[in-house]
Amino acid sequence: MRSKFFTLATSLLLASLAVNKAKAQDEEPPVPPAGKQGYIRFWNMLPPANGKFDLRKAGGSGGTNLFSGTPYRYASYIGLAVGKYRLVVYRSGDQVTPLKSFDVDLKPETYFTVLMSPQAGAMNIELLSDTVDPKATTATLTVRNYFPGLTVAVSSADKQIVDALAYGQSYKAEGLARANMPLTLRTRLSNGTPAESGAEADFKMIKRATLLIIPDSYGRFRPRVTIDGKNL
Repeated sequence: MRSKFFTLATSLLLASLAVNKAKAQDEEPPVPPAGKQGYIRFWNMLPPANGKFDLRKAGGSGGTNLFSGTPYRYASYIGLAVGKYRLVVYRSGDQVTPLKSFDVDLKPETYFTVLMSPQAGAMNIELLSDTVDPKATTATLTVRNYFPGLTVAVSSADKQIVDALAYGQSYKAEGLARANMPLTLRTRLSNGTPAESGAEADFKMIKRATLLIIPDSYGRFRPRVTIDGKNL
């Protein structure tokens, strides 16, 4: 039979452990609420001759692959737990030689794009913040021309957005109305033939978008609109 002393000592020990556990929990940093994430996407806007690329999260042997970027890939955002990350761009199949790295403090509802693009005959790799200002009352359209050899004009109704956007260049139109915006794009193909295409940015529900001018899978002039800073 257990003694009263043994039972009392056991009770005191359990009480002490409970107090120490509660104290330790009080001293630990608060855990973010479930579902709170930040968002990353990876765009490879380089022509096929440059090959394929990966975006990895540093750590371990070669890191953790997040995206594989084939030419003209414009991925949607993926969610990651809030925290500090080192994001590293490699050529696909190479786990030794990083091309560029970025340190990102991913906070709840923050959005970032790692963009690879042509720039003055070279390869440009940059980190863009897509996080939308919640106080913004107007919309922003970024036009990016990554169609080799083409200079493009973009207009909406009677408003000219950009007259002559050369290959590898970008233009940001700010202060736009929060309304549906039909877009018309005009260019001349490499053989001199005029070409026209349309797109649409619906700013009634969003505040930021990118108009990407890139070849489709058949090499045709087919622009597309992507939403920035919102994971739809």
